[in-house]
Amino acid sequence: MLTSASMTLGRSIGYYTGIFSTAVTASVNPTATMAALSALGAIENASLYSPDSSFFNWIADALNGIPVLREAAKLPIANPYAAVFLTIVAAIMIVLHSFAESKIVSQATIDKIDKFTGWIGVTALSLMPLLTNERVPKTASAKHAGRVLEASSTSASSVAPWYVWVIGIGTLIIASIVYFCLYSCVDNIGTICAAIPVKGLNIVEQIVKAILHAGMILLQLAFPMLSFILSIIVAILGILLFRVLARISFYYKEVYIRPILHRIFRNGKEISRIHKKLPRRFNKRIKNITLALPVFAFRGVAGVPSRGALWFIIAEDGAHLMKKASFFRSKEISLSELKASFPNASIMSFKRFFALRTEDKQCNIVISRSNSGFIGDISSSTGFPVSEVNEEESNKKAGNNADFVVT
Repeated sequence: MLTSASMTLGRSIGYYTGIFSTAVTASVNPTATMAALSALGAIENASLYSPDSSFFNWIADALNGIPVLREAAKLPIANPYAAVFLTIVAAIMIVLHSFAESKIVSQATIDKIDKFTGWIGVTALSLMPLLTNERVPKTASAKHAGRVLEASSTSASSVAPWYVWVIGIGTLIIASIVYFCLYSCVDNIGTICAAIPVKGLNIVEQIVKAILHAGMILLQLAFPMLSFILSIIVAILGILLFRVLARISFYYKEVYIRPILHRIFRNGKEISRIHKKLPRRFNKRIKNITLALPVFAFRGVAGVPSRGALWFIIAEDGAHLMKKASFFRSKEISLSELKASFPNASIMSFKRFFALRTEDKQCNIVISRSNSGFIGDISSSTGFPVSEVNEEESNKKAGNNADFVVT
């Protein structure tokens, strides 16, 4: 069994700052991070796989000064074969994410596996020092002789000191929250780039992400403390941008991506009348819901940011237009007041979506074409008529391309 030197308070703090930096790095590209850890761990194990290579053993001695990499050498993936395999997988993922069509499919399928790949790696690195605490010899020769354990009467217990558990579990919780938050931000950016009809945008996004990821890994190897500070800054930025990117991404997923995925995976099947992401707070407030779907406000609804999601709901007591409020509360938008404010608004059909809008777009609420079967229900329950429009003429008057400008 491979074990690490006993953790002092200083070592544990130094180690877990590296874990936090690794979590931030993994959130940018989980598979590539695992491939890097696998390759670096394999080099750390150079005495096992290349005992006669002075070059790899010299690098291993240098990397041994980085606590996280010492632990990475114990991972099951810390061997040349896993390193090659994970590198190939990482390259395939980059190619898939470089094209809008494949990104649209992958974000609903294999990206979910990719997401948990990075988290499992961070979790494994966080827990390993908590499970073993025997001492190993400090000499390089012992390190490269298979990490033979130094027998000690005081090492009968393999349980780490209590302070290592406190720091380790605390760091794992914080790192996990930051990881999932930042991963969602990065994934949402890729999804938005895939939905916006600009050729090559996803390729640019992948190049920028690769440069950022490589820079973060090199910084963690060369300047661990500076990497930790940068990771904190990146984490703060991710938390601040999380809600904005989630809002914009939800709009593009529903309006542009969901119809495509439906044609690919569920062609010919009916759309559920109650959207699976309907917030539970609305279920508690409105009883016997028969139709619930998201619509997206650009203009016409006060207090709702551009592309902000509203929920159109039909229940036994009539139609409701709901929005989320703080502290798990909900607020209802008066449909009668909306009708009074914009009496000339109508539900228009465009190539990519439906929209409840006026000619001057002072009222503009977008509805996904996935919900085309429910447009009649929306019209009859709200009193807004369905009108036919000339797509080309409407694009000129209403500025349909402006839909892709983030506001």
